[in-house]
Amino acid sequence: MNVLSCQHVSELIDQTITLIDGTDTEYAMTLIRVETHPGHGDEINGHLVENFSLVLKGPEDARFPQGNYLLNHSELGEQILHMLPVGDATYTIIINTQA
Repeated sequence: MNVLSCQHVSELIDQTITLIDGTDTEYAMTLIRVETHPGHGDEINGHLVENFSLVLKGPEDARFPQGNYLLNHSELGEQILHMLPVGDATYTIIINTQA
């Protein structure tokens, strides 16, 4: 099973995902929604395209610049993903794969 598939990640909405920064400090992030983007669900050369974003809400007292972060969740394992701030302690991670 692809732990970063849209279907699997969508099952984790409202759950806490731990973000670990470069100093090994842990922060609780909540997956607030999953948004699909154009091309999601298309097939290219026999491979399913998954194009979606995870939208996370972080702590109000910490800000994270754009960059790669280690994320940990029991259903996802440990993943290093690129996260972008979008405002008000909200962040997005874009997933674009062909499986």
